[in-house]
Amino acid sequence: MAIPVDALIGKSLKEDELEGVRELVYNYLDLCNEQTYLRTKKRITKDTWIDWCAGIRQNLERPALKNVWLEVKTEAPGTFSFLEQLEAHEYLVDPASRNF
Repeated sequence: MAIPVDALIGKSLKEDELEGVRELVYNYLDLCNEQTYLRTKKRITKDTWIDWCAGIRQNLERPALKNVWLEVKTEAPGTFSFLEQLEAHEYLVDPASRNF
């Protein structure tokens, strides 16, 4: 099962869609956190990171994803610490740099 297209293009979801989407978005957040971690270890190239980072930022601005991200940060801070750092740096600092 995948995150519904409506959520990815910023449309509102129906109440009955929200619960299933929460779990999918949580899994997506886990993936984003892992991608950010891999960049801290320089396991991916800078060009790949630039693409991934742009996608992460765009997706986390979409309402359905943004709401789940806010919930996770509030209810379980530190769960996705690399992703939290990325956001704190406004997606501008390369995780592979010393300034991350």
